[in-house]
Amino acid sequence: AISRLEKAQEKGNDAAAGAVQQVANLQGAGGAQAAALQALLGSLMSKLFGGQATPKLRGLLAGKRATIVGPSTNLREAGLLMAEERKAALVVEDGRLVGIFGFKDMMTRAVAKGLPLEHTEIKSVMTPNPESVTPDTTVLEALQNMHDNKFLTLPVCESNGTVVGVVDVMDVIQGCGGADGWRSIFSNSMEHDDASADDVSIGSGGSASKASRSVRSAQPKKDRDVSKLRPKKPLISNTSDSVLSVSQLLANKRGDASLVIGANGGLAGIITDKDVTRKVVAKYLDPQNTDLASVMTPN
Repeated sequence: AISRLEKAQEKGNDAAAGAVQQVANLQGAGGAQAAALQALLGSLMSKLFGGQATPKLRGLLAGKRATIVGPSTNLREAGLLMAEERKAALVVEDGRLVGIFGFKDMMTRAVAKGLPLEHTEIKSVMTPNPESVTPDTTVLEALQNMHDNKFLTLPVCESNGTVVGVVDVMDVIQGCGGADGWRSIFSNSMEHDDASADDVSIGSGGSASKASRSVRSAQPKKDRDVSKLRPKKPLISNTSDSVLSVSQLLANKRGDASLVIGANGGLAGIITDKDVTRKVVAKYLDPQNTDLASVMTPN
């Protein structure tokens, strides 16, 4: 579906709108659903890229260092590279991608289990044979791939297997226009949801429906609160807890971050899987004897 939209976008915004409608028809969407697709995908194609061809991963990775390690690289060395580049490590053997090792892997598979980092080879804890995409994959295709497969990172390899690098969710979002572009899209989409809800509640009364939309359009726009994101129940730790105990908590709960509460019961900071690698592993700190207060992101 995204490929169809991209090809249409290169021919012009009118063609892109037509492609959106075709996608809606193929998926059996009609009425409000089809209009929602138009509002979301049409805005994405026309606003984010300004009539230009959709960016590809090759462009995002141009000039960036690939975080490549060998299967026998120890976890401390891998952690130092990951912390410096702020990227997952790609495990390459004989020029071929054989595994990937991310920040959550470091926290849950190594730190939480108390493994000796200098004496543990990355091949023993990596995710083997990860799915990869080519550099000619567009940012929209990459985003769809991540969404469909629940990936946070995507290795990028040439068709002959040569490793190019790795992109994460934030790379792709920036490639899709950054915060401003996505804010515009989400705003348009949510406004359309409200309008659709009004149509349903009023029914088919044409004049009443039009009047309702006129009143709505005259009202000032309001910021959406964070509850619209359906936040899940947070994991809670204390500033005096050790990095080891929190890593074990997050591993057991399959979480990637914990809110940190201070002595007064208020929010003091947050600790994430990336913090564990950057502020503990890469700094040669002992997870068992390091409390959260010294490595969390405060305030």
